[in-house]
Amino acid sequence: MFGLYEMQPPTWLLSRLGGADTTSAMGLFLSGLVVGVIAAPCVGPFVVAVLALIARRGDALFGFQTMFALALGLGFPYLFLASFSNLLQRLPRSGDWMVWVKKVFGVILAGVGVFYLLVALAPDWAGWVLPAALVLGGLYLGFVDRSAGKPTFRWFRYGFGMAAAVIGVVVVATTPQQSVAFAPFDARSLATELGHGRTAMIDFSADWCAPCHELERFTFTDGRVRVMARAFQTFKVDLTRYDSPESETLRRQYGISGVPTVVFLGPDGREVIEARVEGYVTPESFLERMRYAGRRTGAMALNP
Repeated sequence: MFGLYEMQPPTWLLSRLGGADTTSAMGLFLSGLVVGVIAAPCVGPFVVAVLALIARRGDALFGFQTMFALALGLGFPYLFLASFSNLLQRLPRSGDWMVWVKKVFGVILAGVGVFYLLVALAPDWAGWVLPAALVLGGLYLGFVDRSAGKPTFRWFRYGFGMAAAVIGVVVVATTPQQSVAFAPFDARSLATELGHGRTAMIDFSADWCAPCHELERFTFTDGRVRVMARAFQTFKVDLTRYDSPESETLRRQYGISGVPTVVFLGPDGREVIEARVEGYVTPESFLERMRYAGRRTGAMALNP
């Protein structure tokens, strides 16, 4: 992506593909084979995730709608270009600007790779990837990279790089550092607090879980969420070792099928099912769940 090296198919394969009649059976087979090899790594994981979601829902109508939307999204660009083929002549011509665009995607891919690496090795640092990628990537793409181009394009590069760097600084400056204070989960402490008439909020998370870090960084740091959380006794269950006997026992006990999951327990020990949170939700949505759990369990101080 940055031009350090390039991987190309063998010359004999390119000549075969270039000389093959695309209308023949062999030509169509070779074209489909090449496209399949290229497209499978891009589309395959997403399709598997969609199929897993459909299987989890167990709703045939939802499955049809989801796969139809996916197929429509993949095919719409081709349908649009086929219907308005004259627009192809108005597309920008290839040039050095395409090399710069390739480097933009290179920065994005590098940032995503570093993010998942930190999620596995140093989860506390994963939240800094986005602002760092914006600042460093903006400086590189706008001022360090020397891709040729017209003067107007160079000014566009400068503006793009400056805007990305400024956004990265703003993200750091506006992200609250304090979060909801969770105590490590302990069955005895939970039973004691419930016995005193408290309502419990239990967060199930894992170090390798990207949505868990999003929930902690963007939702639990919200001032309204932090204030309202004082009405609950908050616990955190670490499911990093997801298949360990301890984790499996807790997952079965509370019906946890994935992380992040947040459950609310009333003083009687029963869960408020309607307030359960699965996956990342916005602070506004999380506040609604907390209010609902508070009304159902009689938790106090729910209006910050």
